[in-house]
Amino acid sequence: MAYYLKGTLKGALCSDCIEPLEGLVLKAYALAPGRDVAALAVARTKDTFEGVPDDERDAKAARLLAEATIDAAGNYTLDFSRAKGYQGEAFELDLYCTTVPRRKSQEGLPPPMQFMLTVVQPQWRQLRDDRVAAWDYTIPYRTWCGIRGRFGAWVICGQVRHCETKAPIGGVRVRAFDVDWLQDDALGDGVTDGTGHFRIDYLAADFKQTIFSPTINLEWTGGPDLYFKVETLSGTPLLAEPPSRGRASDRENAGPCFCVDLCLREQPPMPEPLPVFDALGGYLYASQIDSAVPGSGLTLGDHRAFYSTVRLNGVLPKTMNGQPMEYRFEFRTTDALGNAVGPWTPVATTQFAATVIGKVERYAPAFPGDPNPVKTANMVADPASPGAGPTNAAIVGGWVQVPQFANVFGPDGFFVPNGNMLNVMTPALVPQPALSMAGVIGGESSTAHGAALANNRHVALRMRVRVVGQPGTEADAGFCPHVAIENTVYNQVHKGGSWAPVDVSGQLCAASVDSLQLRAGGCAGLNAALDVVFTAAHPNLGAVSVSMNGPGGPYGFGMPAIPTPGDWFGQAINGAPPPAGGWTFAALPDCAYIVTLSVQVLLTTGDSVPLPVQDQIAFCKK
Repeated sequence: MAYYLKGTLKGALCSDCIEPLEGLVLKAYALAPGRDVAALAVARTKDTFEGVPDDERDAKAARLLAEATIDAAGNYTLDFSRAKGYQGEAFELDLYCTTVPRRKSQEGLPPPMQFMLTVVQPQWRQLRDDRVAAWDYTIPYRTWCGIRGRFGAWVICGQVRHCETKAPIGGVRVRAFDVDWLQDDALGDGVTDGTGHFRIDYLAADFKQTIFSPTINLEWTGGPDLYFKVETLSGTPLLAEPPSRGRASDRENAGPCFCVDLCLREQPPMPEPLPVFDALGGYLYASQIDSAVPGSGLTLGDHRAFYSTVRLNGVLPKTMNGQPMEYRFEFRTTDALGNAVGPWTPVATTQFAATVIGKVERYAPAFPGDPNPVKTANMVADPASPGAGPTNAAIVGGWVQVPQFANVFGPDGFFVPNGNMLNVMTPALVPQPALSMAGVIGGESSTAHGAALANNRHVALRMRVRVVGQPGTEADAGFCPHVAIENTVYNQVHKGGSWAPVDVSGQLCAASVDSLQLRAGGCAGLNAALDVVFTAAHPNLGAVSVSMNGPGGPYGFGMPAIPTPGDWFGQAINGAPPPAGGWTFAALPDCAYIVTLSVQVLLTTGDSVPLPVQDQIAFCKK
């Protein structure tokens, strides 16, 4: 049995500015002898956080149980499977830092540092053959910013809004300066996102140096004295604070993390971005799907085909060449390598589902003093309601017209696209016949009674845009050369073996398990042997496993070699793999047992994946 601790670890820079601790290492150590486990496990993390001197860090290396590098989203998984003798007890959790996220430069780094976060006593829960627990934490900004300061990594987080409406302003550049005795230091700049937030990373050296550095350093105070300038991306000034603003008490001697709100009295003119389709759900087709020709059309890394309804998305502006824009998607069939075998065909209104393409924002207080005067509503492109409306985009001849609402104070409001363009129903693009598993029982090939093996279908996708009603302006706005699609439905799949037999339709794959002894004796108790047989079929098979729960379990089974890709069948092997290996049927205590077949299918909508398909049988050992 393996133990896994999963969670997220982040650091607060401001109340609304949190960063994942990407690249840092989380380490779990067995507790040192004599520590008060109960007191430490319930103590607040801010009370247990402390630096670990180098000599202590070296001394505790022998107690290391597991370590994990934190990913770009702040996620980590501590795997204790290699920790000899670990049985789920409490442990120390340390953070090891060679740098900090988004440090402007990796030059001049101090030696690595380690900090003890807390003592954790996980609440383990059983998940199949393993035990899993979760621990999420955000290091408070005073602590985390102190660590960043020790690495010389300083940061400014802020938001730019309209002074009157408080609406966020995206797409403007913010420049930060430090007031200095001889010349002001330009610390850096950042561009606001759609919520008006920006971030500027700089180094302590950026404000501590003067024109005489390194001979003379005239930055006597601990931090910079900050003032800001805001401009359009083309350089037009929108806000220019005077240097004297940096000497005010709220700007003087800023610390390693500084949070600021800036406001503009006028909404800047915003140029429209270019339209582009670049992703299927969360997968960028250029870098996260094997979409080039020749290629598999599967996602890279996890090798999944797409199924069900898939969200096509990217950047969706309102206009094209300054005029209202409309768009549609087209597809064509390809072979398994992505070579075209069919013509481009528009995605029909019967082939896509209602899609939320953005929000409409209106300043409409319900009463004087309404604390929420700005109201929002989803804007939907819905084939069932193709007429233009306050919350519906017009769909004319299959073209979706992007709403042009542009006055937050008017009755129509202001439309803000979210990048979603079309929820395409892949079964409607390339229909795939259902497969009947009638007569197939656990242990047999899925083709034993005449059914064929399913195969992925393959298509290319592209987005077309034009000025509303002007065919002469039509142009491509994103082309995915190759995507694998798999929507085969398996009918009359035998479930429950010979214990509680039933045929089930509408399955994502074939998944059947049985026992040769139950097949011979029905519900009779078993006393001599247990031979488990199984069938699992799908063109994108993932992990396939057989396990058994009962007294002393769970018990593992080994799997035979797969006879044919996409069609795995045969007899499972008792007593393997470790750590459940070595058991024998004769040694099992007399009781009831449940055998489970679990089949993972490598499919995705782009945003989610299906749960494993299972089948179970039960028996009594007498």
